[in-house]
Amino acid sequence: MITQSVVSENRGHEGYWIAFLCALILIVGSLLLPFNSAHDGHHTLAKHQVFISDLAPSPLAMIADLRLAHEEIRYLYETNQTWPEVAKLEEGWLAPFVKDKSWDHQGKHQWLLVAPGVYQSEPVTDGTRYLLNSQGQAVDIWFDQAQQASLLPALASTEDNATVLSTEQFIDAGWIQVIFSDDVEETAHHH
Repeated sequence: MITQSVVSENRGHEGYWIAFLCALILIVGSLLLPFNSAHDGHHTLAKHQVFISDLAPSPLAMIADLRLAHEEIRYLYETNQTWPEVAKLEEGWLAPFVKDKSWDHQGKHQWLLVAPGVYQSEPVTDGTRYLLNSQGQAVDIWFDQAQQASLLPALASTEDNATVLSTEQFIDAGWIQVIFSDDVEETAHHH
């Protein structure tokens, strides 16, 4: 067997060229990276809104249940063309309406259908009240930690059972709207 070693003409200068090209690629990439990244931007919220990421861990389980319940409620509404009653949601074992260990742990909320597609909770013990507005395609969740005002008196004064509640009514009653990150992105893309 014959072995012959091949020696480069410039004796290792190829390594310098490769190192130079790698350094050049890194420098150009680091200079162009700020122009290629997506800008998150600072989104300001109204006084009645809070990002879900800014909430304490305790209400997150209830909000997660309400997000899933919204999808099921919308499906039932589109199928039957009527808003499901709380008893039907409880019979269907839909959290947070079903009275199970999670219901017990989250404050034993009694749920009421306060307007078509709007479900409000009243905790048995002192705690946060929640409101799920399923009238729109996107989930709309509100909460009231101070239990300032219920929406029930405002609804009792209206005689039309098909009333669509407005954001102003929620704000006037002292409720806080939960904003999800996809809500902010969706709003930013529409403008």
